[in-house]
Amino acid sequence: MIYIADAYYRLSKEDGDKAESDSILNQKALIKEFLREHPNIHLYKERVDDGFSGVNFERPSFQKMLSDIQSGKINCVIVKDLSRFGRNYIETGRYIEKIFPLLGVRFIAINDNIDTVYHRGSYEEIWIPFKNLMNDAYCKDISIKVRSHLDMKRKTGQYIGSFAPYGYKKSTENKNKLIIDERAACIVYQIFQWKIEGMSSFRIVDKLNELGIPTPMEYKRENDKNFQCSFHTKLNPKWIANEINRILQNEVYTGVLLQGKTFSISYKLKKRIRKEEKEWIRYENSHEPIISKEDFKLVKFLLDTDTRVAPKEQTLYLFSGLTKCGYCRGNMTKKTIPIHGKTYNYLICIENKNKNGCQNKKQISLEKFKKVILKIINLHVKRLFELNQMLELRPKSNYFLEELKNIIIEKEEEIEKKYHYIDEVYEDYKEKVITKEEYLELKNFFEFRVVTLKEEVQALKEEIKKQPKEKEDRIKKANQIVEYQGFKELTRELLLRLVKEIRIYDKNRVEIDFKFQSELK
Repeated sequence: MIYIADAYYRLSKEDGDKAESDSILNQKALIKEFLREHPNIHLYKERVDDGFSGVNFERPSFQKMLSDIQSGKINCVIVKDLSRFGRNYIETGRYIEKIFPLLGVRFIAINDNIDTVYHRGSYEEIWIPFKNLMNDAYCKDISIKVRSHLDMKRKTGQYIGSFAPYGYKKSTENKNKLIIDERAACIVYQIFQWKIEGMSSFRIVDKLNELGIPTPMEYKRENDKNFQCSFHTKLNPKWIANEINRILQNEVYTGVLLQGKTFSISYKLKKRIRKEEKEWIRYENSHEPIISKEDFKLVKFLLDTDTRVAPKEQTLYLFSGLTKCGYCRGNMTKKTIPIHGKTYNYLICIENKNKNGCQNKKQISLEKFKKVILKIINLHVKRLFELNQMLELRPKSNYFLEELKNIIIEKEEEIEKKYHYIDEVYEDYKEKVITKEEYLELKNFFEFRVVTLKEEVQALKEEIKKQPKEKEDRIKKANQIVEYQGFKELTRELLLRLVKEIRIYDKNRVEIDFKFQSELK
């Protein structure tokens, strides 16, 4: 009888010390030698699952082999040994003892001397389940060893993720070491700066999209040839607020590795359970930080407090999240009152505003309050504090400027490509390769993309124009701080760096908790 066979090969990290002997190449050589000695077996396809565990059978090539069986294309399966077929003794036994016999499929495991054509009803009926059980036990043992090995890597500060977080890349010398990716890192740094300056996550999203900055996923697709993702993105993917918040909450940017956050119930199941935070493996100073711990704490404070932006505003008002009622500890909120065609801003206890009966019933003028706070801070600073320790100039801001220039070059090149495509589709239309409708559709698509790209380039150029002025302003502020000169105007960034909390009792009594309090005594 002539048999039509699929040869099946599998290899994964669970094979441990046997990986070399069980390599795909060795498996192929063994099966080809076997086929030369059995001319009545004709090879249909070679199916390879490289890097897939034998514990479950949801492997792509294994499933293709099953399709070959179900469609009647093959009636024989050949493997090097039972462990290549699978390591789950229950499922392996079900295929060999029930499914394959029912479908009339011959099963051959060469090294285990198993051939269901010749050994039905013999000792293999006992031996095969026993062998499968041994393979299952081996897989469990390897799983424990692999898990222990990975935990050891986590505890020694080695990064074991498949892909580096946005802003970093894996070192070419050591795949378990993160190094800064300057192009992406400058974007991360700028996101944190915008947040500190008072921008909401939604405004940051708008800013990045206006500038045409690639999203983290698109950046990885463009720059990492090994990056794979099952998610299909839109033609022109956009940043979203959740993406910004994930970046702002990720301690990896401070040089900290937090790993081992999940675990699997069983080595046979893919589902993972999240651990309690106290069980996570934390390693400080694992890699170079992009963001200082001080800035990260500032941003965490902003995310933890009520920092909602008014509908018509792009940034938070100056004291958002910083002012508390001295009596009830409720937030002091801004209230706008129109009087004779003008608007006046006041601070009022939110509990009183909600009619919950706080004794702090006074409305405090926001403009007068700003002057009081400015005076207190200037006196405090003038006394003892070296403010240059708090308002560092960040050289990384230069990287953001360079990145903007690089993106402009890339977008201008893409514009030229689109013009070239328009010319090509016109030639195809003239040569009657495509219809008039197809030509117009393609032409409109490319022209629309050109317009979008030009708008993004213009937005990038406008941002570049603003950068030197922003840098100049920061230098000016820093010099004022270092020289102990009095501040003429409060900024949100300065407040965040200096102040923990402002408690308001009335217009004559205000208490401020400063950061770095010990240095100011």
